[in-house]
Amino acid sequence: MLTNHQLLQELQQKRLQLQTFRQASGMALQSLLDQYDWGVISGAGHNGLPLLTLRFDHRIALDDPFLLNLAEQAERTWGPVDFALFSGETQEPLRVLSQTLLDQRWRWRQSRS
Repeated sequence: MLTNHQLLQELQQKRLQLQTFRQASGMALQSLLDQYDWGVISGAGHNGLPLLTLRFDHRIALDDPFLLNLAEQAERTWGPVDFALFSGETQEPLRVLSQTLLDQRWRWRQSRS
């Protein structure tokens, strides 16, 4: 069982990790992150990947430039991550890997050319 000191230390580490991630993002991404409830849970994603949760108040589009930029920044920071994306339409999250988003972006660019 964790002591109060250990819990406090873990919370401080998590806050610093999220703050560092947010600050490493560009101003536009920071601004958008500030609009939504988001967080990262270490090891809770697919095959033990970090799980990045994000709550939107609208429909999710997988080719949304904000989401793609977020996937790039997350991979630069933690490597591949699992996303749990909540929309304003349902209580069930859409689960997608950052690698899948970035692979799809390449395909979308190729099909538009």
